[in-house]
Order: sequence, then C-alpha cells, then structure tokens
Amino acid sequence: MIMIGCEEAKRYEISGNDNTPPGRPIFIDSEPFPGGARVFFRPPSDEDVLLIEAAYLNALGKTVRFSASYFAGSLDVYGFGSEGEHTIEMYAVDRTGNRSASIRETVTALEPPVATMAKSVQVMPSFASMLLKWYNLWMEPLYVSVDISYIQNGTRYDHSVVLATSANQSETRSIDGLNLFNNEPVSVKVTVRDKYHNTVEAEETSIMLLSDGLLGKTGWSLPASGTMMDGVAQANGLYPERLIDGNIDFILPGNFFITEAENPWNIIINFNDRYEISRIVTHQRRSGMSGDQGALYRGDNVLAYNLYGWNDTNMKWELWSRREVKPPAVRDPSEYTTIGIGGDMAFIFPEEPQFTRPTRWFRLEALNGKYISEISLYGRKAQ
Repeated sequence: MIMIGCEEAKRYEISGNDNTPPGRPIFIDSEPFPGGARVFFRPPSDEDVLLIEAAYLNALGKTVRFSASYFAGSLDVYGFGSEGEHTIEMYAVDRTGNRSASIRETVTALEPPVATMAKSVQVMPSFASMLLKWYNLWMEPLYVSVDISYIQNGTRYDHSVVLATSANQSETRSIDGLNLFNNEPVSVKVTVRDKYHNTVEAEETSIMLLSDGLLGKTGWSLPASGTMMDGVAQANGLYPERLIDGNIDFILPGNFFITEAENPWNIIINFNDRYEISRIVTHQRRSGMSGDQGALYRGDNVLAYNLYGWNDTNMKWELWSRREVKPPAVRDPSEYTTIGIGGDMAFIFPEEPQFTRPTRWFRLEALNGKYISEISLYGRKAQ
C-alpha cells in the first residue's frame, strides 16, 4: 500500500510544463450492454498518464466523451442510438492535459433503452382524453413527445405534449382536455428521446376517444346514517346532503360533509336509476386552514378511497378501483385556487378506461380523512 501511494505521488509531481503527449492506450476487448459497451484497455507505459478517454459522434454530430482512471482497466461508453456495431476513438490523457494520438475501434451495443421503450408504447382511448402506457425497463431518463392531430367541425387542429419519464419501469400517463366528439378520429404520433439526443418513433396510431357526460344529481338520494347494505353501513356525520348538492366548500365555505367515524367509513348514493359510470371528481374542503392552500391536500381531507358499485345479480358490492389523491406540484400557492375549484378527477378503471356495468347504487369507502365537500360522477344512463 505504501509503495502504491508513493507511485501516485510521483505521478502527480511530474512537471506541469510537459508538452509531450503520452503513448496510445491498447484496446483489449469490449462487452455490450443496452445502448453502450464496456471497453477494456491497457494504458500506455507513460508514468504521467491519468485518464483513458473514449469518444464518438452523437446524433447531432457532437462529440460525446467518457473517461476512466488509467488504473481502472475498463470504461463504459453510453448513448448509442441503435444496437450493433459502433466506432469509437480512444486516447490517453496525461497530467497536463496532453492527449495521445487516437486509436479507432469497433464496439457492439445491445438495443438502447430509447428503442426498447418506444416499442412498448401503447395509446389507449379514454374519456375526453387518451392514455399512454409504456415500459421503461432500464429506468433511464427519457422524454416522450406526443403529436396529436384531429379535425373538428372541418378545422384541423395540431398540438404537441412533452412528457418526462419517472424512475418507474411501468407507467401510465393521461393527456386530458381533448373535448372531442366520440366519432372523430385522433391521429397520435409518439417519439421517445434520450439525453444523448437519440430519437425513436413509436408506431403512429389512430384512436376514437370515448364519450361520457356529467351525471345530474337531482334524482340522487342518500340512505339514512347506519343503513346497511351487504354488511356496509352508511356513515354517520354532519350534513351528508352537502356531498351531492352541487356546491363546494371553496365557493361556499362550510359546504362539506364531516364525520367522526373511524376509517374506513362509507358514503352510499342511490341513483334511483341505472347508470354506467366512467369517472369520479371529488372536491376537498378548503376552509379551516389559512393561506392560499387552505386545507387542500392536507388536514383531514379524504385522500385515499375505494370505489364500489352494487351488483344486482349476486346482491353484493363489487370493488371497482382504489384511488389516491396526491398533492399537486405548484409553482405558486395561488394555483391552489384553480385546483380546488376543478377538483380531483379519477377514472373508475384507470388502467383501461371503460364504463362500469349498470348499477343503481354507488359507494365510496374513505380510507383516511374525515371530510369531503362534493362527489360528482361521469358516465351515461344504462343502455
């Protein structure tokens, strides 16, 4: 150990006025991995060599460099845009920054993450929106560009959305606000890009969006507190009628339902007709805490719940899905105003949006929290 330390000290003591480039490194072999290769080398004998570099030209024609210490024995080269053979140049770099003459070598890469993910992209129609699902197997930082084109009332509309991936291997994203009629095709072109500027286009597709509508509440009713259905009791609390009166606490402070029941507790709604449900919008209580945010996304607001419908065939509650309401990322606290008024929307079947089977009864099971301001549902009358 002492001898190695002395050798290192000697290496760094060499004069910084040296203008003589070191000898070239020796390429030994390479090992492929997704989008790159591990390159094994032997450094030149020059005692002032510090680094071994490898470089190639990326998709924009710019040089991308990777380096490793002279004693590492290997270095990793990333960012190739396709599988197969690629040419790299290798150099040795000494203490004063002199770079050796280059050697050109061929390495082989496996299919890059950007291409693997592009193959996995699925575009699915949803209600007034569309869902994109993909698999980012290598959890690389990638970007998804979505070009949308459609014709509405004889006019062509085009717009683009850019989505950044997360560290999740599987992810589903929603593109909302496409208020189109269900008989209008939408052309969707998806492109995946990585940080090395490699772009791969997924297969272009055309979809027909699903159509639903906000259900009116004039015929709805709430069973009395304690009413049992399939062993489930209607929650006891103050002002349950305010859950379906069309008003929200953000606009009319104090307009919310509150209970002291232990979680989980349930709200049961009787539609007094049969409906197929597509999505839900819940509004939280805002009053009770100061500031622009108020009590939104904190306090005792319900931020996790299960959704059920009544199955007339077996006279049982049928679990539809579970929902978690996550606090939004805002740039300014004033944005909570818009968020509070808009509410939190969720698809009944988030992985593959569709209508539920016809039902007369709806149930929300609150998994946390003590109050909700309003429950609204989208769907259609049973066919």
